[in-house]
Amino acid sequence: MGTTFGVVARQGGLEPIEIIAMSVLVFAGASQFAFVQLWSAHAPAVLIVTTVLFLNLRHLLMATALRSHLARLSLAQRLAAGFVLTDEAFAMATGYSRRGGRRVRYYATFAVALYIVWIITTIAGVLLGDAIGEPRRFGIDFAITATFLAIVVLGVRRRDEALVALVAGGIAGALALAGASTVAVIAGGALAPIVAVALRR
Repeated sequence: MGTTFGVVARQGGLEPIEIIAMSVLVFAGASQFAFVQLWSAHAPAVLIVTTVLFLNLRHLLMATALRSHLARLSLAQRLAAGFVLTDEAFAMATGYSRRGGRRVRYYATFAVALYIVWIITTIAGVLLGDAIGEPRRFGIDFAITATFLAIVVLGVRRRDEALVALVAGGIAGALALAGASTVAVIAGGALAPIVAVALRR
């Protein structure tokens, strides 16, 4: 995904230093892709900021779910843990917790390693951007979708969880096919928790 982002951002007109700085300072894959897509399409700044904000709101839910595991850390350590919180790190930490794991070191090791790899692969994408040409020829544009599908498949354990994932995916897919790809993920992500709460009740 990092390589894909580097390629897409470079071809979208961003300078190498801007691309690398975004991966170092922002570190939010889906939001970075959304930014590049909207920026390349000359979308209004308000739309770009709002979209990135809504995409990142899911991190509040993930952080809340991990709060009990990170409560014994200092404020500075919790802020650092929040900075490296990603969907992949959350999925691994949740799986580890379900197996009875309680050590923060597990989450920290995976999350920091992912951060470092993200930066390295972003640089690789920046360097390879011109050589690759059209990313879709190699299926590179599918990398982010494949990653999230893997997270969902590994995370689903019960029937209601599978139903929530299918509903969210169906909503996002239908909106994307209808031409509303900008709000597809936001809508799917916003409605999925509502479905989950309704099923539990």
